[in-house]
Amino acid sequence: MRWMPVQSLALLAYSFASCASGDLRPIHDGPVPPMVLDSSGQVETSVAPLGPGRVAVEDVAAAADAGHRDGEPWSTFGLEVGSVSSAIDSTVRVGLAGAGVGLDLEDLLGLNRSNTTVKARAFWRYTENQRHRVDLSWLDLNRRGKKTVTQDIEIGNGEVITAGTTATTRLDLRLIRAQYSYSFYQDDRVDLGVGGSLYVLPIDFQLEATGVSDNADSFGVTAPLPAVGLRFDFAITPRWLLQSDLNLFYIEFDEYRGSLTSWSGGVEYRPWDHFALGLGLESFALGVEQNGGTDVPGVNEAGSIDLGYIGLGFTLKTRW
Repeated sequence: MRWMPVQSLALLAYSFASCASGDLRPIHDGPVPPMVLDSSGQVETSVAPLGPGRVAVEDVAAAADAGHRDGEPWSTFGLEVGSVSSAIDSTVRVGLAGAGVGLDLEDLLGLNRSNTTVKARAFWRYTENQRHRVDLSWLDLNRRGKKTVTQDIEIGNGEVITAGTTATTRLDLRLIRAQYSYSFYQDDRVDLGVGGSLYVLPIDFQLEATGVSDNADSFGVTAPLPAVGLRFDFAITPRWLLQSDLNLFYIEFDEYRGSLTSWSGGVEYRPWDHFALGLGLESFALGVEQNGGTDVPGVNEAGSIDLGYIGLGFTLKTRW
């Protein structure tokens, strides 16, 4: 049995009272009489059965110990759904570097700068010590835009969108991530882990211009991007939890370049044992460039995209 503070204090108080009264009892063979708390909170010893209003000190310690275990914040499994309202900035170039021109999709082509979308995440700690963890997450950032351009816009390869032309733009982007992490430091307040992630980012850009001039172009990529990450959780109380997650990646291979920075941080409140509310900030920056032949899977068109967003997210969570 693990000694709890209330049990130690009870023993100390009893010993002091015995010494002060001169009632020093000899040590005898046989079981030690159990210590109990009466209804007034006084400590006494007795071999008689516990009656109303009398609680064994051992029972108090055991209850406190069980409550401590029940209050541990590191759940085995969790599922989250929520929304993210984000401010987005993106630039797309169609064609080889030097032949294509970067298009600011928000200023030039009228793509929405803000977006509210749905996100989902699940995690699982699959070992008894709660140190190994797998996360899966999904976020959709699809956007549409339509604008009558007020100036000539060169889109590369000698093609120009003439002023007065209506440009219809579509940019579909999904962020799908699988992550493994290991908690190299963990107690009942802090969980600090390192790991790796694999992002799969299907990107599809399409531009169609009609009116004074007719043009159409597109760029697509579904390249996988691995990343290394650091995860930090801190339990302020058993019901209030701070969370943070950082992932980084950069690679250059043949004519392909890819970079990624992802960060999220927030607070979680658990009003009930298996239900929680979350509020947090997250940011994401992506750069993908392809300027020729490459063996990178999913990259088969020349062009580039640079995209970044910062968003405020709200989530509903269930945990076991």
